Order: sequence, then structure tokens, then C-alpha cells
Amino acid sequence: MTSAKTYSKRRDIQALRGVSVLLVIFYHYNISGFSGGFLGVDVFFVISGFVITRKLQTGTGTVRQQIISFYQNRARRILPVSLLALLGISFAGSLLLSPLDLHQYMVEGIGVLLTIPNLVFLNENTNYLSQSLNPSPFLHYWSLGVEEQFYLAWPLMFLLFLRNKKKAIYALTALFLVLAFITTYSLSEVYSFYLPTSRAWELLLGASLAVSHKTIESSKKNLIALFGWAGLFLSVYLITSDQPTPGVTTVLPVVSAGLVILADAKLSTNKFLEWLGDLSFPLYLVHWPLIVILNFRSPEPSLISRVFLIAIAVGLSHLLHVYVELKFHRIGGFRKRWIPTYFAIGGLAISIFAVSSFSFNHGPSSITFDLSSPVIYSDGCHLPFKESQPKPSCIFGDKTSNSKIILIGDSHGAQWFPALEQYAKNTKKKLVTFTKSGCPATDLALLRGGITDRECSRWQSVLPKQLAAEKPQYVIISDATQITAKVASPTTSYVDTWSAGFSSFMGKLQAEGLKVVVIGDTPYPGQNSPSCLSVHVSDPTHCDVSRTRTPASLATKEIALKFGATFIDPLDWICTGDICPAVKGGVNVYRDNSHLSVAFTRTLVAQLSAALNKVA
Repeated sequence: MTSAKTYSKRRDIQALRGVSVLLVIFYHYNISGFSGGFLGVDVFFVISGFVITRKLQTGTGTVRQQIISFYQNRARRILPVSLLALLGISFAGSLLLSPLDLHQYMVEGIGVLLTIPNLVFLNENTNYLSQSLNPSPFLHYWSLGVEEQFYLAWPLMFLLFLRNKKKAIYALTALFLVLAFITTYSLSEVYSFYLPTSRAWELLLGASLAVSHKTIESSKKNLIALFGWAGLFLSVYLITSDQPTPGVTTVLPVVSAGLVILADAKLSTNKFLEWLGDLSFPLYLVHWPLIVILNFRSPEPSLISRVFLIAIAVGLSHLLHVYVELKFHRIGGFRKRWIPTYFAIGGLAISIFAVSSFSFNHGPSSITFDLSSPVIYSDGCHLPFKESQPKPSCIFGDKTSNSKIILIGDSHGAQWFPALEQYAKNTKKKLVTFTKSGCPATDLALLRGGITDRECSRWQSVLPKQLAAEKPQYVIISDATQITAKVASPTTSYVDTWSAGFSSFMGKLQAEGLKVVVIGDTPYPGQNSPSCLSVHVSDPTHCDVSRTRTPASLATKEIALKFGATFIDPLDWICTGDICPAVKGGVNVYRDNSHLSVAFTRTLVAQLSAALNKVA
């Protein structure tokens, strides 16, 4: 089994790797001026597509021999460092991150071990109940999963069918670009972000460059490279994560990276950046878990601490490069005994999470943690992102009663369901729920994944008429107003935009002759409250929240009273003076970073009942 050594490491590509990893790090470490630093991952995909295709081109021997050689080389390149990073994250995470999240990390670690982390995160990010999870120390592995899945298909396709068919590869690139756009703009940006089919065009663009064999005249090399670098840095400066990705805005950085590779210019070489390029793989794997730990332990870390952490990441990456990457690179072939070793070490990493999680959940604690969600999530009555038609069949309380009340709103409305259900039972009322994830009861078009949330807009538009048809005694509205939603129309004043939308919605309800009760929003912890409590069990006051009201919350009250609605402010039920404790009566007040826990909400039945009885 031999391979022709006609492809050598290119200095300009190593420098491009170095820039790409720096962009990603500066973005993740919240360094100003790098709002589009996440695009560095897309640049990595172009580089990978070019490099592996060029290596496949220069291979010799039978297809079987070349395939075996390719996978052996990929295994030596990727698995040792990836596995050590997995083990390191498991040790550090079990000691420094929230014990409540360790089971989640265990599942994600299994995904890493099986090379499907992107699919695990896809499942998490399409589940509304997972939206408020703490950032995972494994999240950055999603891109490695995409590459590994591409590696499973591309070598076979290239060697068997496409080796000498440039036009077919160009057509395939265009086809997958169109598929990515369809997935992003018509299906779901979340699906498009994680699916390998939506990233394949970026890898295939690199492959197209490899098979084109086009060379640039020496006099034009630096100019082409300059255009490429300018396009890349312009992308990083102008593009933000609020825009759909991969999407139209992704084309510029991907094409720009292609120009840099195509130029093969001396302008693109730089010893420091090339050195970072050599470290790029371990540096990418190491930098993310470090900032996740720092952000968890210190929610607003200083610039000095973040820069210091970057230096630590570079130091660790250098050690991994010298003592792991280069060592395995020098080993010829592949040892069969490495396979059980891989799964043994991976199993050890997973076991660390499992044991630590079990120990915490079954150990003594002064706090009873309730992380459950209201039952209307599991029975389908609280509509998920992709549904827009309210369900009149969601009836609770006294189902035979002629006195009906209706709960509407987003998840901050749904959080009141446990208390309202008990109230309805106690007062012999029928409770109907029309709530929807991430969609407030107002006339305000929102963005989801950088695209107008059409399902939310449809739900908002049909709600007034449907409420009127139900003929309720009164309608209860509760929305998230303590946070700033992403609105579809550009605005200079969020409170004015929110006020206009809520006034319009209240006007429609008034026109339908509906009596309305508005429950003000609850305090916003700004962090995952149970996670905070899990590491501060002995001093839960560390996780308390200040009593505050945003302009949008204040405006909501004013508008409610203006339209003759009853306004109920729950702050006095939750807070003591200027402090809103994270624990009351031994129970966690919040189930995540925003919503009241079911157990705590049930303790508010008496207060809520007293307020609602005044309405009746």
C-alpha cells in the first residue's frame, strides 16, 4: 500500500487555518469586532474539502488500498487528540460544571465517541425544553461530526465515480448549495446548521478547487489573495449570528477562503499564523470547554481573564500537537488494538459523568430540585415552534363547568399552568390553554434563526377570533417581557415596538368584547438558576436575583390598564424586598434560566386565587 508524495503541506493554507481558528476563538471569547468569527468554521470546511481531495487525487494503488490508507490517516490525525480532549473535558466538567448537567454531557459525550455529536445537538436544539440548557463543553464537536460524516461518503464517491469528472463535482457543489438554502430558509435554520448535507457544499467547494488544477499567473497571485482576505475579514466584521447560517451571508466568507486557496500566494504566508495553523485542531478542541467553564464560574469574565485563558489554550494545544499529534503522525499504518483502547478510554470519560451525576442526584441536599415542565409540554397543548393552530381540545380543571377561563401567551404564560389548573379545580372552572413556545400573545413579528417566524405570526393572527368563539369568562395573558425578543422589523426602540404590537393585540381582544387579565412577567435570573444552586447548595443566596422591571414590562402594565384589563404583578409573591431568592421553602424557584419551577408555582395558588377572585 503506497501513496505518491506529490502533495505537501502548503504554507498559505496553514496560515489560513491559523486565521480561522483565531476568528472562532475571538468570537467565542467575546472579543469585540469579531461578530462573524463563527465563520472560521466554514473556512475550515473549505480547507478540509481541498486538502483531502488533493490527497485522494495523489493516491496510488487499488481503490480498496487507497480507502484503507485514507481512513487510517484520518484516524491517526483526528482520534487521539479528540479522545484526549473528551477525557479532559469529562474530568474538568465533573469537577467545575453543574452536577445537574452531567447526565446531558454524558449523552453528548457518547455522541462524540460515536462521531455523531452534530446529530445529538440537532435533537437538543429542536426541542424547546433544551433551549435553556447551559452551553455544552462538547458543543464545538458538532463541526468535527460534520467532517467525519463527510469523510465516510466522499472518498468512496470520489475514487469510484468522480475522480476524473470535474464538471460533475462542480454540479454537485451547486446542488448541495441549493439544498442548503432550501433547508435554511424553508425547513429550519437549526437543521441546516447541524446537518452534513447543508455543509457539504463548503467542503465540495474545496474539492472543486482541488480538481480544477487552475493556476493563477504569478503577477496576479497576491491580488487574488488580497481579494480573498478582504472578503473574509469583511464577512467577520459585518455578518452576525442573528443572520441565517449557512445562508446567503455564508457565501462570501466561503468564496473568499476559496480565493485564498486558489491564489497560492506568498502574501498569504506568515510564520506565526502558520504555527497557529499547525496547532489549529487541538486548539479548536481545547479553547471551547475552557471558556464554557470560565463563563459558568464567572458569568461576566473580564477581558484580562479571557485573554489569559486564550494563552492557556494555546499552551495546552502546543503540548497536544507535539506529544500526541506529531507522535501519531510518525506512526505508519494502523494498530488494531487501538480500536478497543479508543472505546475503553471513551467509556472511562462517559463513566466519569455517569458516576458524578449519580452521586449528586442521590446524595444529601438541603434543596429539593424540581426541573420538570408543566404537563402541557408533554401532552402537546403547549405548541412547539413548528405548529401554529391553537388546540381547542386542551381543556383542564372542571371540564363540565360552564364557566371557562383561557390562558394564552408564550412559555412565560405556560409556566402559570400548574397554579391555574389547581385554581380552576378549586373554583369549578374550565381551563383552556392556548400557549406557544417562543411566541408572545401580541401583534409582533419575531425572528427565529434570522428568519421571520411565520408560525408564530399565524398563531397570533388567528388567536383573537378563536378566543371570542370560546366565549370565556376572561382571558389570562402572560408573556416574556423581561427579555428582549428578536423582532423582524428593524427598530431603534424595542419598548416602542413591543408597545405598538401589544396595544394592537389588546385592541383586537377589546373589539371582540373579551375581558382580559394580564399577569406581569417574572424576574429573569440571567443564568441557569438550578445549575447555579447545584454548586452553591451551602449558600443559595449566591444565585438570588435583583428585583427589576424592564421598560417593556412597565409598558405592558400601562397598556393593560389603558384597555381596561386587570393587571396582576407577581413580584411580591416571588421577591422579598429588592431581592428575588433562588430558593423558597427548600424548593428551587426557577427550573432553568427563565421559567418558574412547577413545584414553586404550585405554592402560589393561594396568591393567584385571591387575585383572580377579584376579577370574577
